[in-house]
Amino acid sequence: MLSRILLLGGATATILAALLPWVTARGPSLALDLGLVGARASAGERTVAGLDTALWPVLAAVAVVVAALALLGIARRVLLVRGLLVAVADGLLLYYIANVIDIETRGDSALKPAGADALLSSSTGPGTPLLLAGGIAIVAGALLLGD
Repeated sequence: MLSRILLLGGATATILAALLPWVTARGPSLALDLGLVGARASAGERTVAGLDTALWPVLAAVAVVVAALALLGIARRVLLVRGLLVAVADGLLLYYIANVIDIETRGDSALKPAGADALLSSSTGPGTPLLLAGGIAIVAGALLLGD
């Protein structure tokens, strides 16, 4: 029973993560192409949520498959692999989002990143940590699920 609760909780967290903000970027000369998540941030302040990215259909599909398999109580290995993929991919996504200004303004000139640090800022929203927690819950649920 605990395994199903964890799996359904992980699936719910994955869906909710697509609805919540992932990153907020601020700055007067902001023009970032958040290529990794398939979104753009323009001048001023821009909050990018999961639905603003090209990743939300993948998140929805993962959540639906995990929920269906959890309700059926089958496919432990499939759930484990999906959970690990979500957790690892979101760990990388969380790193990217936490460092988006530095990554997107990196160039040949040392002046560009230095100017970006002075003018631009970003903060990680609750969506990416929730997605990571969902992936971990899916892994834990899959490990507790009997064969």
